[in-house]
Amino acid sequence: MPNFVPGTSIQKLVEYLSMPLEDIRPDDWIKRRQQLARYQNPNPECSIVMIARNEERYIFASLASFAEQESDREVELILVNNGSTDRTKEIAERLGVRVVDQPKPGWAEARQAGLDAAKGEIILSADGDNLYNPKWTDTMANHFKDPKVVMVCSQYSFYTFDNKYSLGLQIYQNLRWVNSKMRHAKRPHLNCLGGSLAYRAELARSIGGFTLGVGRGEDGDLAFRMQEKGKIIFDDSRAAYSHSSLRNVLIDESLGKTLMDRLKTHLRRIPEYFSKQS
Repeated sequence: MPNFVPGTSIQKLVEYLSMPLEDIRPDDWIKRRQQLARYQNPNPECSIVMIARNEERYIFASLASFAEQESDREVELILVNNGSTDRTKEIAERLGVRVVDQPKPGWAEARQAGLDAAKGEIILSADGDNLYNPKWTDTMANHFKDPKVVMVCSQYSFYTFDNKYSLGLQIYQNLRWVNSKMRHAKRPHLNCLGGSLAYRAELARSIGGFTLGVGRGEDGDLAFRMQEKGKIIFDDSRAAYSHSSLRNVLIDESLGKTLMDRLKTHLRRIPEYFSKQS
């Protein structure tokens, strides 16, 4: 079974998440700004589009994970500020990142604003509370050497604020992986989550881009329409992991209760995974 425990590079970034902005050293701000300067490319091959709404706690660490990407590609980085009322935009600009404002709240609205602004042939879609492995950019982009590939998604993993990983969490992550593997053959769009997604920009524009006003599910909706144009790849390699917080999983519940509730839900859905969604 896969190992979902974040590596050292991710665990070091987690330290920022419990640190007030004022405690981040001035030389650390300078270092990250210098590292991120390489994303100011006028003719990029790929565009990383990160969306963020009130991600003040997470955005420094998330952008730092892109500062540490191991890639020689020509890449631009765009942060779509989706109507934040905190210091999200201020942090990104202090780090020298290009910011595009989309004041209307919505995942589809934010991702479409990024697609409209992007210059790269390939869009790498990211979220402002996720942390990305150092080889994420190249791992996702390499799949497009195959002209039949129209979209790539990867496996979500989780980080914890104390960098401790219980047996229950590891079991939960492996069950999610099994679920993703089962449904990809017939319903790959269900694995396409905007926090770790790559797709051909012009093809997405040609089919109308993101469907505005849909709320959550904008990523799967685009994937559902793009899968008719070619292959969607599910990359479950460790290099492609997108590490997310547990805040949208646990909410006010225990991991054990979440695990049982989601297990029951997915067990009921298993028969659906063997047929295409119309």
